[in-house]
Amino acid sequence: MFGIGGMELFIILVVALIVLGPGKLPGVARMLGKAMGELQRATSDLKREIDISAQKNSNSPTDTDNFNKSSESQTEEKTEDKKEV
Repeated sequence: MFGIGGMELFIILVVALIVLGPGKLPGVARMLGKAMGELQRATSDLKREIDISAQKNSNSPTDTDNFNKSSESQTEEKTEDKKEV
């Protein structure tokens, strides 16, 4: 998870039990669980939106693509003009 081993996790739980007490510990754990779930949902939604946006942008031509196409057509016109002379 975060590089926390079993012994470290046990010590954290014991300290939390001592600080918060047995009455408040389940409520705090529930609140933290809900917050972590919300954070995961928000992160996955953000990733999904970024992926959708990236797919839309990759399908549409960019300004540099249009520039490259116009440059190529101008180059072809110049070579045709030179051939006619």
